[in-house]
Amino acid sequence: MSIQVNQIKGDIVELLFNPREEDLRVGENLCLRDPNSGQGLVVQVIEFRTASYPSLLREQLQLVLGAGGAPLLGGEGVSLADVADSLSPRPPAGTLEETLPEAELRNLKVAVAKIRQLIQGPGAAKPTPGLRTGDLGQAYWEQWDGWIPARDVVIERTADAEVFANCVVSAGNPLLLGRTLHGARFEVEGRDLEKVNIITGVKGAGKSHLAKVLLLQLIERGAPCIVFDINREYIHLPPHRLYPGTRKADRRGIIHLEAGGDPSGSSSSGRSLRLGIQQFGLGPLSTMMAKYGLPEVSAMYFENRVARLLEEVEETRQRGQRAPFIGIDQLIQMAEQNEFSAAGDRSTLIVNGAIRSRLEALRNTRLFARNPAEATSLRDYYDLVREGGALVIDISGLGNLARVGFVQAIIETIKEICEEEIASGSYRFPFVFFEEAHMYVNKSSIDYIVTRARHLGVTTFFVTNMIVAMDEVVLRQADNLFLLRLPFDDDVRHVAKSATTDYETMSAFVRRLRGFHALLIGRVTRGYPLIVEIDRLAGINTAGETKYFFRGQEAGGK
Repeated sequence: MSIQVNQIKGDIVELLFNPREEDLRVGENLCLRDPNSGQGLVVQVIEFRTASYPSLLREQLQLVLGAGGAPLLGGEGVSLADVADSLSPRPPAGTLEETLPEAELRNLKVAVAKIRQLIQGPGAAKPTPGLRTGDLGQAYWEQWDGWIPARDVVIERTADAEVFANCVVSAGNPLLLGRTLHGARFEVEGRDLEKVNIITGVKGAGKSHLAKVLLLQLIERGAPCIVFDINREYIHLPPHRLYPGTRKADRRGIIHLEAGGDPSGSSSSGRSLRLGIQQFGLGPLSTMMAKYGLPEVSAMYFENRVARLLEEVEETRQRGQRAPFIGIDQLIQMAEQNEFSAAGDRSTLIVNGAIRSRLEALRNTRLFARNPAEATSLRDYYDLVREGGALVIDISGLGNLARVGFVQAIIETIKEICEEEIASGSYRFPFVFFEEAHMYVNKSSIDYIVTRARHLGVTTFFVTNMIVAMDEVVLRQADNLFLLRLPFDDDVRHVAKSATTDYETMSAFVRRLRGFHALLIGRVTRGYPLIVEIDRLAGINTAGETKYFFRGQEAGGK
């Protein structure tokens, strides 16, 4: 490659090149190798500048004025070309500026690159265990220790195979995300994707599409997944299909569950998801009652009585007897009979009245089953996708208060599923996608999920275009970042708090990303920032549901 080192300062390398001969792209990896020792540097292009040289001003003025120049006003024979010569004299004979054509000099560019890794020369120590360098016969990289080569280095593009060998660990669980800048298939190791992931980008950049790519790849590899879908983005993905009369999957896909949907199924494309009080849980139920304004004293009476009621139901079940169904209507009936507070004075009416009014408001959310036939068992549905598939929980039809309490109830169920998987030793832990989590999961729940992920086994994906709403604690706990275009400085500075890479790199990359391109950094790349073009999922309906007033013109002008 006809690329020359201009200067190396700190961890920044400036490279001169002619784009007519060798063009480069932001994010591209180059190797600067010493021809004698074989040692070298891996550098990554972060931005471009036009090259400048002493006679450039003279050439530009001459181009503006024309070959002959133009006289100055009131001139006495002095022209702007003469002024240009005085400001920028002609180069001495025999120099590069004098021998090269002016057009070629003007086209030179400067590629500003960051030093990323040190390339070991022959005879160095063995590479990090788990990498594929030995198998593929590739050079291997180590942390840069400050060494820099002389100017007479050999500069060449870093092959994708060498990048994969040093940045992607292979343990037999490949997930295809897309292609590199040079068109090679890009796969990540499934195990490195586990635990905490963040997908963010400006609206329309393709973050939900990337989440669908990850979801479908996980399903294909036999992973059980749960998706909280607030915008009906995932409901049109290929459906989960069972062999007739069995619970075994004929084709892995998604099961659409609509929170609060019509049990008859007449007004929904998904299956209704309504819960009984036992399934919903006391904690989430109390949270919803508080959100609806239940006073603290009334809440105390409510929690104590419902806790005793649930204990009685559990004792009945343990005795082998049929446990009674408990729904919102049953709790309202208890409030009407003053069972939550039976002091016999005026406070009894106040407490039970306050509880009844909130329970009636909860009944209107349609989240709670009215009878055992309407009650949905999330665990039963989870068993259907346990060997690969996804439960897409559509929460788009819920109000804000109902959405928060419902998701908290599902999170508690997910926690119980993980504990059962640990107890049984099967370890079929779910991968959970939160689309715009800040809109329906409170900070304490997110913190709990993130900090307990490694102990529970659950893997999470937070998909959002409001990265500033994501707490700094979550960013620092993230195992992987999937960043699409982020043009705003506040967003870039906030996501840089993850400390996965330096602010300069993140800013240079995410501001300039094309559509359906993502910057990946974290465990899946061993901390090396890589730009990938996301798979377009040809032949799969990935469109969400967007309602429009104006209709586009149909094909053929009709």
